[in-house]
Amino acid sequence: MCLECGSGISRGRFLRLGAGGVGVGALLGVGGEAWAAGSGILSEFGAASRRYGVPPELLLAIGYVNSLWEMPPRRFGRYRPGDVHGMGGYGVMGLRQDPRVKTLAEASRITGFSREALETNRRANILGGAAVLSRLARGRGAAGIEGWYRAVSAYGGSPLYAEEVYEILRRGVVGEADGRRMAIPADPRVREAGATYSPQAAGDYAGSTWYGASSSNFTTADRPKDGLDITTIVVHVTQGSWASAINWFNDPKAQVSAHYVLRRNDGKIGQCVREHDIAWHAGNWDYNQHSIGIEHEGYADDPGTWTDVMIRSSARLSAYLCKKYGIPIDRKHIIGHNEVPGSTHYCPGPYFPFDKYMSLIRSYASSSSGSSSGRIVYQQVVDNASGRFQASKNWYYNTWNKAKYGRNYRAARPKAVSDPANFYMKVPVTADYVVYARWPASSSYNSRTPILIRTTSGFEKVVVNQRRHGGRWVKLGTFRMPKGNKRAIKISRWTSGRGWVIADAVMIRRYG
Repeated sequence: MCLECGSGISRGRFLRLGAGGVGVGALLGVGGEAWAAGSGILSEFGAASRRYGVPPELLLAIGYVNSLWEMPPRRFGRYRPGDVHGMGGYGVMGLRQDPRVKTLAEASRITGFSREALETNRRANILGGAAVLSRLARGRGAAGIEGWYRAVSAYGGSPLYAEEVYEILRRGVVGEADGRRMAIPADPRVREAGATYSPQAAGDYAGSTWYGASSSNFTTADRPKDGLDITTIVVHVTQGSWASAINWFNDPKAQVSAHYVLRRNDGKIGQCVREHDIAWHAGNWDYNQHSIGIEHEGYADDPGTWTDVMIRSSARLSAYLCKKYGIPIDRKHIIGHNEVPGSTHYCPGPYFPFDKYMSLIRSYASSSSGSSSGRIVYQQVVDNASGRFQASKNWYYNTWNKAKYGRNYRAARPKAVSDPANFYMKVPVTADYVVYARWPASSSYNSRTPILIRTTSGFEKVVVNQRRHGGRWVKLGTFRMPKGNKRAIKISRWTSGRGWVIADAVMIRRYG
């Protein structure tokens, strides 16, 4: 369903209409009178799409990632080194003016709007964002929406930002703006279209992915072994997108960081600072030394920030931390940033559901989840010769490399097509599983092989170098996998790397 009117629209029709130049209002089913009146956020996205030739669904996805289609308060846009929320970004389109990204000035130059107008007027802001994207694409958008990947990456300052935008396009999203319910229809055909982070290191928490932070933004420690007990969890809101917060913590000029960052749309957890190190997040050195900082994507003034999936994911993380470090589950030890002594921050704001959050933490902490004896309670290996393996004829049988697992392996030439090698795994219960892959190594193999793992929040991608680590199990990370007996791991030919892509064997393990 696309809008409050209840009219449905297929993704194919959505894209055909977009190619024909129909405005976003028509694409998403908004009433013709609203479109004709030239008012409302959909008409503004439509006008920007037509004027600068940017796909309307791409503009909508960027606007959703940045701000849930809302105009954040202007004060949040300013770049502020030393502030945990100081990554900046103005308006729906997150126009920035900082040492790395200068989309605000570029938008002003292209459109002729003043910076003040771009910072405060939604229509100008959307037009400015579209103008900058069009300039960054330099004609590459003609190949379809995936042709805009590099422009989106440059626009947001990193491939991680582009991945977040394209994840919205793949999965679709439902939101609200101007009092209307709006949606971007899911399109699973939208592929990961460029280089991305390679999350080969899992975070401390089994459900997290490691992204890291600049060494200029945290203090190396060995908590709690060095006498600095971890006694407190501090809850934050990013005042921006998930990707922008992770990028901010990787900027040496930031002088701030947090341990974990949670994504609003699916609860995905990125880790930026190891738990034993001291993140600079609380604005109070004593609290920094004894706390874990958890950032949540969104804005303090927006009640739509606090999605159920993000709150539950965060509560599971906090339950794990409380059990691991003996943190009491009460409001003296699980606090908002605004409750830190001396804090001048509003974060996480009045809409954070502390009652629900605390109840969930207690529930998760009292269950068996989060505890681990280190004993393997389940393991499954699937070889390419197994009946649980499937691949097209483009994946050739090979036997010559002695480091293979079993009697043979498969090899395919890299190509930008959807033609993966598929491993069907039996996952007995929804839980955290450690995933491994194995391949023989050769200098003729691919240095950037994408492996996709089915998780409760969709497929997660890991990029491996198959010229190294041949003949042994390579840990890809820990992933929360859904119960089922289906295609759970895919090795893709769609890569920018050169050389044969190898599919040999995979393994999953669950520890109890």
